[in-house]
Amino acid sequence: MEGLVSFAPIVLLLSAVTGLIWIIGRRPARNPPQIDSSLTVPEYKGPLAFFRRHYNGDYSLGRSYWVNTVLVSLFAPLVGLMLLPWLGGNLPARYGSAGFLFVTALGIVVWFWAISGTWASANKHVRRGGKSGWATAAKVMIVLGVLRTLGDVGQMTPVLQEHFAIASGAQPGEDTKLEIRAGGQSILLSGGINDGSAAELDRALQMAPSVGTVVLSSGGGWIREGKLLADVIRRHGVATYVEGRCESACTIAFLAGKDRAVEPLAKLGFHASRRAGSTALGPTSEDTEELRALYRGAGLPDWFVREALDTPHSEMWYPSHDVLLSAGVVTRRSVGGETASIATSVHSREHLSDEFRKIEMYRLLADLSPVDFDRLMEVAWSGMRRGATNAEIVAAVREELADIFPRFLLLARDETLIAYQSLMREQLESLRARDVLACVEMAFPSRHPMLVVSNLPPALTQREMDLMADVLRDVDPARRVVPSDAALEQIAQQMAAGMTQDEILAISDDQARQRLPASLTCDAAIKFFAGLDSIPVRERGRALRILYAAGEAG
Repeated sequence: MEGLVSFAPIVLLLSAVTGLIWIIGRRPARNPPQIDSSLTVPEYKGPLAFFRRHYNGDYSLGRSYWVNTVLVSLFAPLVGLMLLPWLGGNLPARYGSAGFLFVTALGIVVWFWAISGTWASANKHVRRGGKSGWATAAKVMIVLGVLRTLGDVGQMTPVLQEHFAIASGAQPGEDTKLEIRAGGQSILLSGGINDGSAAELDRALQMAPSVGTVVLSSGGGWIREGKLLADVIRRHGVATYVEGRCESACTIAFLAGKDRAVEPLAKLGFHASRRAGSTALGPTSEDTEELRALYRGAGLPDWFVREALDTPHSEMWYPSHDVLLSAGVVTRRSVGGETASIATSVHSREHLSDEFRKIEMYRLLADLSPVDFDRLMEVAWSGMRRGATNAEIVAAVREELADIFPRFLLLARDETLIAYQSLMREQLESLRARDVLACVEMAFPSRHPMLVVSNLPPALTQREMDLMADVLRDVDPARRVVPSDAALEQIAQQMAAGMTQDEILAISDDQARQRLPASLTCDAAIKFFAGLDSIPVRERGRALRILYAAGEAG
């Protein structure tokens, strides 16, 4: 649309010159020029008479400039300028882009018709008794206008290319994909927020009435389609959830959920909007106000909306989860793993086993102890068959690992044991800063459906997998020890030296742990691991081995 406006200065410039030519040309001359008596004006009839007569130059030079060029040349673009906002706001994007291209083409055609007729009129101006100087001046101005217009069209090339692609069916993102997850409780919408995404989701929700959550995974797309998705989500009264990212127009749909949550490491991205074809110009005030109204209508505070819209479209603002919660973007904190994506993607026990074996730690476990590996697979597969959530499956597997893995830990090298103890402390401290419940669940697995891994930075998770693989790779039965009560008592005293009585109860008494605050239990676990640092490094590996051996015996 902005390309059409660029034609206006040219037309107005020509109009001003024309007005001057016409006014001066009407003044009586001392020596009137001779009129060519052989010049006759044909009789034009029919609905196109006006257009044909102007194109052939049979209107006076003044009228060709002043009336025909100004009024007719501006009429088509002005109509287009009035229609394009309606097309862009109420119809799929391809119609708006097609309308833009049509109006632009119409403007160029009308402009060409106008200057061609004026040029022809200038050629006949002297023969009609006009002055040659004004005819020459008119042609010079037309040439300058043509050069300027060609430059404008050249600058518009990227805009025209983008509108042509959109009119041809191009969408802002990958194809929209919908997947009803195992158990039928949630549906994943991934890909772009494209034309038709809302209609697809509406049909899917009608066919799966048990779905209570829409999981969004999208980099954004059309604002119009985001609004339509929001309407569908509100109408069906479902919750919204994000596991990875939900950006730009996706956030409009997310805000429509009756319950809204994101995984601990998931991101919601906000920025200013951009109208198709306005790459260089940025958002218009109309675009900005539309998005502002949408966010305010969803109940977001002004400070949040302002920060979102002040972020350029070329960038992305990812508020922290605390900010999202305080602004009402999310309605609650999530510990992750609330949907059944794992159960959806794995279709057989053999497939499950193959997927686990892709991870070195599980492959080593399968080779070292097939019986233990089969135990893990049976636990995971039974959960998948009933459509369990990720958190439920991982919690069950972690509980089994808590029984299996200490047997191998006490046979690992001292260096590996010390590195593993240090990592456990780092992980607990990281979870403490994010969610104390996740911290407690990691320290004292209870099979509570909580995806602890999703609360940890990826670097810490990878370090854990690498260390567990090191443990299995370096197993040596010769390292086995038989702990004595005296050795255990000494180690326990060293580890609990800086702990309060309640903290000692939190790590030693299951019933007491249930009634104590989660924050205290988390702190107790961290202090317990930190207490090992008081043991000299040369003795720390053996101390850890004794603790793991005591745990296995118990």
